[in-house]
Amino acid sequence: MPYALAFQERDGYLRVEGRGDRTTDDPVKNGRDIVERVAMKCREAGYSRIMLVSHLTGAYPPFANFQVVSALEQLGIPKEWKMAYVNLDPKSHKAVLFSETMAVKKGFQARVFDNEQEACNWLNS
Repeated sequence: MPYALAFQERDGYLRVEGRGDRTTDDPVKNGRDIVERVAMKCREAGYSRIMLVSHLTGAYPPFANFQVVSALEQLGIPKEWKMAYVNLDPKSHKAVLFSETMAVKKGFQARVFDNEQEACNWLNS
């Protein structure tokens, strides 16, 4: 089952809240789906700053990291977009930080946080 997403337009950025379990379905397909749905919403509404608040649980395998970050390029996400990922699952934090490293190496403005306030401060800096 794909992840559930809820979109909220905030002052200056799009807040996306994601819920689901990475172990019940294909984490690559679902991760790419998130990227595609968020990109579509940002393009429609004119946002270039995104905060994804993740309530996703379960292991995040390394191959999924690579595939999901690669989707940023494949879907033509502009490198000027600023993306904050708030990971609320401490068990997957190390794996999700690896995604940040890969995204930054590819030239994206992306950071992983463990709380929403720090993410908001970074998005607005």
